Amino acid sequence: MKSIKIIFSIPFLAAVIFLGNLSAQGVNYNGTSSANFLKIGMGAKYVASAESDLSLSEDASSLFFNPGTISRIGGNSSVFSYSTWLVQTNLTSFAAVLPFSFLTAGLDIIYFSSGNIDETTLYKQDGTGRVISANDLSLGLTIAKNLTDRFSVGVKVKYVREQLASVNADAFAFDIGSVFETSFLNNMKIGISLSNFGGTMKFNGNELLVTYVVPGSPTGKQIPAVLETKQWDLPLVFKIGVSTEIYKNENFRWCGSYLINDTRDYLTRHNLGTSITLMNILTLRGGYRLNYDETTFSAGFGFVVPAEVFGKIFFDYAFTDFGKLSNIHQLTLAVNF
Repeated sequence: MKSIKIIFSIPFLAAVIFLGNLSAQGVNYNGTSSANFLKIGMGAKYVASAESDLSLSEDASSLFFNPGTISRIGGNSSVFSYSTWLVQTNLTSFAAVLPFSFLTAGLDIIYFSSGNIDETTLYKQDGTGRVISANDLSLGLTIAKNLTDRFSVGVKVKYVREQLASVNADAFAFDIGSVFETSFLNNMKIGISLSNFGGTMKFNGNELLVTYVVPGSPTGKQIPAVLETKQWDLPLVFKIGVSTEIYKNENFRWCGSYLINDTRDYLTRHNLGTSITLMNILTLRGGYRLNYDETTFSAGFGFVVPAEVFGKIFFDYAFTDFGKLSNIHQLTLAVNF
């Protein structure tokens, strides 16, 4: 058992060393990652508490932020989530969890869409008459297991694809996560995750085919050419957080959570969140993010409906204040059975 724990601790230690070395070198990696839609929080429960509770394991939306939590759900779960995003873009996601006797499996899909975009160029800034779009996709498969009654781990492999007009890039990546439940501070939980550890992305496609006119050629000689694009790393993200029940009785539960978010392409960030559950039906959530550019405050609510055919149906909503930019709304529907 100790050897298994050590194996799953190695990636987390490597992430700490790697991200620490980047900070020590004083290198600015802002804007050097591809597929940045992977850093957008999915699941209204998680987002409403400012993405601060890494140990949350109530439904299949846990797949989006910590694959090590899904073995703690205790049954089948499926979830659908829709989120508005900046400049009239949106994200749609689906996740499902299926437990087996020896492990728990999960599937999740995230799709980002820009909608229709009127194309403009340097020479036609009022538009070319052409309509294009940008779309991103993440498809993940996860396995997780409770190694003890307090310690669970999970690994996700995912395919990531970005497309803009007729150019696209893709890569494979891994997410690794774990949750440990302590025996102090009301069984405080410690969650750890390393996300988007994988290859690089490089755009290819018809949009990169150009015709080069040779300068000074008396005949205006033209040469077919292909524009070369650079490879970009995926947004490696390391998170560690704690959560616990501050107070609980038969009809009232108050929880708090705190998370440290360390990414390859930004300074360390901090997330604080809390939730209050009444009568085991209605939950009110709120949270705040520190050291972010624009996004700060989040809030939301959710309620659970017991069903005869299904075990539980969850409805959740999250609101995020994005400062000078448009506010974000997210809706999630989950079914546990």
